[in-house]
Amino acid sequence: MLILLGGVALLVNTNVISADRLYRLGDLWPVLLIVIGLELLVTRLPISASASAVAAALILLLAVGGSIAYVAAGPSVPTGTQVMDKSAPAGNLDHGSVDISVGGATLKITGADLGGDLFRSHIEYSGPAPGVSVERSTGHIEISQSGGFHIFGQQRFTMDLKLSSSMPWTIAVHSGAANDTYDFTKVQLASLEDNTGASREDISLGTPKGDVPITINGGALTVHLHRPNQTAATVNVSGGAVSLDFDGQQHRAVGSVSAGTEAGDMFSIRINGGACTVTMDTKQS
Repeated sequence: MLILLGGVALLVNTNVISADRLYRLGDLWPVLLIVIGLELLVTRLPISASASAVAAALILLLAVGGSIAYVAAGPSVPTGTQVMDKSAPAGNLDHGSVDISVGGATLKITGADLGGDLFRSHIEYSGPAPGVSVERSTGHIEISQSGGFHIFGQQRFTMDLKLSSSMPWTIAVHSGAANDTYDFTKVQLASLEDNTGASREDISLGTPKGDVPITINGGALTVHLHRPNQTAATVNVSGGAVSLDFDGQQHRAVGSVSAGTEAGDMFSIRINGGACTVTMDTKQS
């Protein structure tokens, strides 16, 4: 490990490879585990001590050489915070969908009158550049950033996403630890699926059309839900220690709790996690 880090640092300091490639070395942390395992295996083989030492040295040299080649030959990753703005025209679409796949993130999703645009996104990030793609024929948007554990700092991903309020939306979010604010008061929400880690979610809902499913899965979850006055909704919370405050009525349990009323137009909300703290209240529309 010391030889590997020292070799790369020396090449950076002598300007053989650019410092902005150093981030790529974090992709290779599993190589350290592989090298350690191979070294332990070699020491236990029924061979002479000199042959064992030669084999161990070759393993280390191959690991160091391959790592340096990966860092030097691959594309550089800009350091610091970068900015990306994207949008796309709505055309004749009558429905939109968005799939977000990121690691730790801060997400804000709102609805707005965007004129002729389907969406507008403003992303601030560090690490690899996010990917934003749009299938124009279906109105499907995919936003992603490759993640993983990096020994050279943490990735940062902050997004302000505005969706056209002129059409219904199907939304899926897959993230790590997150701090999310969803304002769907001007969004025709068809469904929401949110798979996350230890997260805080603040979700403002609009007026439902039909039975609108909302599913949130995660670890330690704190979820605050707001809906217009006189809007029907059911909330089911399951997991370990769960707490549900539905319109001021407290429900606590180990396992699952449910509250709410059903109607033709309603939100059906299911929240699954470890320790869950959930509130549902009403706001004047």
